Amino acid sequence: MVRLRTIVAANYSPMDAAQPQNRLRIVVVDDNYDANASLSRLLERSGFEVTGRAYDGLSGLDAIKTTHPDVAILDIAMPALDGFGLASRIRREMQTPPRLIALTGFNKALKSDAINAGFDAFFCKPADWNALRAELDNCSHQ
Repeated sequence: MVRLRTIVAANYSPMDAAQPQNRLRIVVVDDNYDANASLSRLLERSGFEVTGRAYDGLSGLDAIKTTHPDVAILDIAMPALDGFGLASRIRREMQTPPRLIALTGFNKALKSDAINAGFDAFFCKPADWNALRAELDNCSHQ
């Protein structure tokens, strides 16, 4: 659990997993394998369905187009296609794009750039789990 807190999310509690969730379908795109795997496990243990994982922007675009998730959680700095370019392409190329959440190691100064690129929400690593979870819960009610 320590790795989950330091790489992906802070304030995670095992009690979170006991709360029922709608089966929100999520794709995780992050070039850091440990961050990607940790976030995916955290999401699954919390009742969400991880329908795909990718480690660069182009593979992420393919995973999102193939699985049609409700939400895509994207890193910003990635090889092949960064998160800004990925968000822009998703918005441009998909009729019904998923909600896009940026989860990045960059600071909050990039938040306006992320929103302009098409992201719906922006979180810095390590994300506050309660805030990220609230955002995901909000997505399941839309």
